[in-house]
Amino acid sequence: MLIILFRLIFFFVLTFSLLPFQILISFFLKKLIYFIPNFYHKFCCKIFGLKIKKIGNISNYKPTLFVSNHASYLDIIMLSSLIKTSFVAKKEVSGWPLLGLLAKLQKTLFIDRKISSLKKQENLIEKHLKEKKNLVIFPEGTSTDGNKVQFFKSSLFNIFENKINTKINIQNVTIVYKKVNGIKLNRTNRRDLTWHSEMEMLPNIINVLKKMSINVEIIFDKEFVPKKNIDRKELSFFCWQKINNTLINNLYR
Repeated sequence: MLIILFRLIFFFVLTFSLLPFQILISFFLKKLIYFIPNFYHKFCCKIFGLKIKKIGNISNYKPTLFVSNHASYLDIIMLSSLIKTSFVAKKEVSGWPLLGLLAKLQKTLFIDRKISSLKKQENLIEKHLKEKKNLVIFPEGTSTDGNKVQFFKSSLFNIFENKINTKINIQNVTIVYKKVNGIKLNRTNRRDLTWHSEMEMLPNIINVLKKMSINVEIIFDKEFVPKKNIDRKELSFFCWQKINNTLINNLYR
């Protein structure tokens, strides 16, 4: 119980110490908008006992669209510690206490999943990338148990369809939860660790905070520029296949 308490104290002290500076930056120094989030999430990794093994090189091209599988809110902490980037999230996240504010201050794009909102979603993503800002998407549309990758929702790839001169790099990213407290995870342990389905967030956070260490591999494929006028479903399936195969090949390696 003490470890949970200490970690929560460190988390809230760190968060509320940096929050005023990030608010000021978001208004007056927008070019530095990712500096504090990157620094902040590196410390959050230490608070949560997250030990990341990065495999592959992170794209230096701006903008890069990072396409990743999604198994937990921890994914956002870890990716933000490695990449200066924004995220795409469901619009409900914007109303979450504290987390919604932190997401807004990192220029998260909140999207509505309704079919009628698809064009607005496409415009938001395209505008963000045209400003030379990186973006992470989780095309599964939800978080899973870390043992599989659900088929991707192709609507998030609309910006590449029917575009003649799209010069946006894509980099596939695979997040693999490997060990807890130095012990390799099996399917059941991994399912209990990750946050998915109808799980309540608070009990899951408490479960995570109990762990002394969580070892995670984050694997970056070689970035690429999609061919002109590529079909969004074709591109979506290609990215899904790459990430799914990488996950399967590395779960128990």
